[in-house]
Amino acid sequence: MTFQPGTYYVGDPGFVLPNDDLRMLFAQAMHGGLKSGPRELVVSRRWEGDQMVCDLYWLAATPYKAGTIYDENNTGWGFDWGCFGVVPWKWMDCQGSYESNKIEFTKPFECSFTEDSITIGHLHFTFSPK
Repeated sequence: MTFQPGTYYVGDPGFVLPNDDLRMLFAQAMHGGLKSGPRELVVSRRWEGDQMVCDLYWLAATPYKAGTIYDENNTGWGFDWGCFGVVPWKWMDCQGSYESNKIEFTKPFECSFTEDSITIGHLHFTFSPK
């Protein structure tokens, strides 16, 4: 799945998504266990002119329920909902609290997952248990 350029939240989606969406997110993400791999979910659909537009978010179930994931600069990013991913910035309710997780992607980007790492566009993260 390719994401369009734009502003996104990168981190633990459990911190920023509304309750109804959290239930859907975690029900799908945890199906098959924490090592079940990435999930891509359509969170909204709307018409722009005569074309259907979908806003996506992506997450990977992590090998640990809580811990720290480190980027390529060895900066730690905490998580405690058992997943890590990307959410369109405009979709978040609590934007002001998460400015440090606000990332502007200037080119289309993709996300990927291995047992030890997550890549979101140009960002690469590796796991460390809490």
